Amino acid sequence: MNALSDWMLVEVRRDGFAYRIKFNRGNTVEPLAKLNPTSERGTSVTFKPDGTIFSTTEYVWDILANRMRELAFLNKGVHITLVDERTEPVRSETFHYEGGLVEYVKYLNAHKIVIHEPIYMHKEKDGIDVEVAMQYNDGTAENIYSYANNINTIEGGTHEAGFRTALTRVLKKYAEDSKALEKAKVEISGEDFREGLIAV
Repeated sequence: MNALSDWMLVEVRRDGFAYRIKFNRGNTVEPLAKLNPTSERGTSVTFKPDGTIFSTTEYVWDILANRMRELAFLNKGVHITLVDERTEPVRSETFHYEGGLVEYVKYLNAHKIVIHEPIYMHKEKDGIDVEVAMQYNDGTAENIYSYANNINTIEGGTHEAGFRTALTRVLKKYAEDSKALEKAKVEISGEDFREGLIAV
C-alpha cells in the first residue's frame, strides 16, 4: 500500500502510547514519533492512492466492504471499520466476528439448508498455525476457500490439496469401518465426499 500511495499516515496505539509515521510514495517524510499516552489500542492507516500509478482512484464500497468482512472473519475478535466520507450522511460499517471462521462458514451458508452445525479445527505445530471450519449443505456444489496469511489462494496450493486429501481419507475410512459402503455398487470418489461442502 505504501509504495502505491501518494501519501500514507499510520497511527498505532499500543503499550500505553500512540505512535505515528508518515510516508510519501514509499519514502518516510515524518519519522516514527511517540505521541501522548493512551489507553486505547488499534491501528489506523490513512492513505491516498497515487494517481500516477492507477488509472482510477475511485473506490467501490462493495469491493472494500467484502474484503474488510473477509479479513474480520479470518482474524476473529478484530474490529475493522470502513468509513466513506464522500457520502452525506457519512457511510460507516464495522466488521467484527468473535466466531471467526465458524461465523464465516455460517455466512457463506446463510441462504442454504445446512446438514449440521459447523465443524471447527485449530492446530499450531512447529510455528505453523492451521485453522479450518466446514459445514455441509443440501446442495451439490463444493466451495473451498483457502487462505495463506490472509490472502485468498484462489489457485489452491499444498494446504488446500492436503485438506482435500485428508478429508477424503478420513471419510472413506469411516465409511469402510462403519460398513456404510457395503451396498454401494460404485466406487466413492473424493468429489462425492465434497458435494455440498463449504470450507474455509
